[in-house]
Parts: sequence; C-alpha cells; structure tokens
Amino acid sequence: MSPRRRYYDCRGGLRTPPLFKMLCCAIALSGASFVSVTASDDPVSAVALREQQLVFRAAMSRIAPAIVRIDTIGGALPVVQRGDSDSGHAAPGFRQADGPTTGVVWSSDGLIVTSSFNFVREPSVIMVTTADDRRHVARLVARDYVARLAVLRIDARDLPAPRWLPLDQVRVGQWALAAGFGHGSAQPAMSVGIISAVGRVNALAVQTDARISPANYGGPLFDIEGRSVGVCVPLAATEDQSAGVEWYDSGIGFAIPFDVLRERIERLARGEDLRRGYLGVALETTEPVVGEAPADSQPAQPAAGVRIVDDPVGPAAAAGLQKGDVITAIHGVATPSLVALRRQLARHAAGDAVEVSYVRDGEAANAAIVLASSEDLVEPQEDEPQAPDTQPAP
Repeated sequence: MSPRRRYYDCRGGLRTPPLFKMLCCAIALSGASFVSVTASDDPVSAVALREQQLVFRAAMSRIAPAIVRIDTIGGALPVVQRGDSDSGHAAPGFRQADGPTTGVVWSSDGLIVTSSFNFVREPSVIMVTTADDRRHVARLVARDYVARLAVLRIDARDLPAPRWLPLDQVRVGQWALAAGFGHGSAQPAMSVGIISAVGRVNALAVQTDARISPANYGGPLFDIEGRSVGVCVPLAATEDQSAGVEWYDSGIGFAIPFDVLRERIERLARGEDLRRGYLGVALETTEPVVGEAPADSQPAQPAAGVRIVDDPVGPAAAAGLQKGDVITAIHGVATPSLVALRRQLARHAAGDAVEVSYVRDGEAANAAIVLASSEDLVEPQEDEPQAPDTQPAP
C-alpha cells in the first residue's frame, strides 16, 4: 500500500489538497448559480403580485357602484355581552353599529339589503349615500332576526344592482373579497380571503376567512369577477342581538348567499319581520351511534328521524304530536338527524305553516303545524313563596 500523501505549503504547514480546492470551487459556483436564479425570479414574482392586485382592484371597481354607505342618527343602545342580556352590561370596548355601516343595492327601484346588526340601536334617522354621492333618507322596511338581515327603502330610481353569483357556482377555495365602510373611510375598504365552506349555520351561510367585522357588516362578499356572493353578517345559532360578534376579524366570517337572500327578501320587502320558528318539541336523533350495536332488549327503530323525548308544547301539542313520535320529514324533505331538521326549520319563520311527517307505533302520519316564536313558547311563571327553612333538593 502506498504511503498516505500529505501536502505542505512553503511555511511548513499542511496545504489544502487540490481535489478539495476543486470541490470548494464547484460548491461556490453552484451557490452563485442558485443565488442568480433566485434573484432572477424576484421580478417575475413582483409582476405576478402586481397582476393580482390589478385583479382585486378591477373586481372592486365592478361592484363599487352597488355599495352604499349607511349613516344613522339617534339611538344609543350598546351591545350586551352574550349570555348576560338580563344584566344590560355593555361589552367592554364595543358599541353596536357605532359609525357608518354598509349596504348593497338589491333592486334599481331603491331596495337596499344590509345587516340587521346595523340597526339594533334603533336609530331615529337613517341616511343612505349611493356611489354617486347622492344622499337619501331611508326607511327601515323589515328585519330578519335569523339571517341577521335588514331591508331599507330609499326614493331612488335606476340604481346599479350588482351581478349575483348563484350558490351552485360558489366553490370552496375560490377568492373572496369583502367590502364596507368604517370609521374615516370615504371609500369602501376591502379585505381578501377565500371561500372556506358553504352550507354553514343551518345551511344559511357561506364561510370565509376574509376579515368580516362591523366595518363591513351589510356589505358584499364578492369574487374576483366582481360578482356578489352574498351579504356579510355576524351569524350564530342564537337569536340575541350580539350573536356572532365574537367572530369578527377572527378569520371566521359569514355571508348570506344569493339563493337564501332571494327566498327571504321577498317577504322582507313586504314589511314582514322574520323570526326563528319553533315546533315546541325536545328531540333526539333515532339513528344508532356509529360503532355501537343496539342492545338486544331495545326494539328496532321505526324510522330514521328525530324522536320527541318530552311532552310537546305550543304548536306541536296543538297539532296532536306526542312523546315518542319520530319526525321523519319537513315539507317532504327527510330529517334523519337534528342537523337536518334544524336546516329545514331555518328556512321558515315564526308564523309559517309546515307539514311535519312522523311515525307513531309504526304508522306514518302528517300534521300541519304553525311555527311559534320563542316568546310564544315562554310560559308565564307564578311566584311561589317558599318557607324560610325549606331547602331545595340536591
């Protein structure tokens, strides 16, 4: 075996081998090439970003003529904390619809759709400024307490309504832009995100991660073509005035899509307020839990649906429904779960008549039920004096 070769420089120390020098040179050259390629990519990325900005600006310019600014005078009701409505304490640092808000032209003859959030303070005067800077006194026609919508009427003609995007053309992952007026905003401000989900909150809404807040409640959620997907609202499963405000600017925002708007605005335009409708029943799903076999001692489920687990009250009791009945459909649409039933009821309002299909002792039947409001289901309670030494049972 040949002896190991060692390299020395003129000062007597070890000298770097030629092969190692060649490797270092190659690495340096490859690094220089890499840096060069990356640097050359930067202008391309900047061009792409500029083009994207132009797309967003073009979309905004298309829908801007249909966006209106809403200013209110009078009313000073602060929003109350959720779950604390009896105390009347104001949520810290937050006031309901404080400042200009936003609306969208629904029809050229002066119908404006916005969010009912903007009118909880019960203003005495409502002013609408259209995109051409004309100011109009507006009248609050009606409110939808379920979808958090409101309809205004102004004396105007030839207003530019936006193009609407039907729900069946809305895709999860597509660009979504929100616009609205906030404090000190002469023009609508814009936020950008995507469509995160459809069919949210009892199938009433689409969800977006674009920033949704009081600054754009009532404004449009629109796509990069400038077509309106829906109207931005604070939304939650409850009906109280502050429902949904905990989500604002969180990346979880909602808009009522065109298809739902079309169903509800026809009634709102007639001056009909819409409130959540109730059957007056307590329910549980009859479907067996996945992964659990039904006990042998339990009878077979008569149908997929939701079972009434307590004595009905209100409209359900008046229609003859009983504890143990299994509701299988509303207006012919199957309700195999509580979620499905809530979605069907959310399409209706208190005072609406619905056809309820149910099964009792293996026999199918139908009942016409007029939905009640939450106030209709509250039973008056009598004050019963309690002896001082009486303690409630544990």
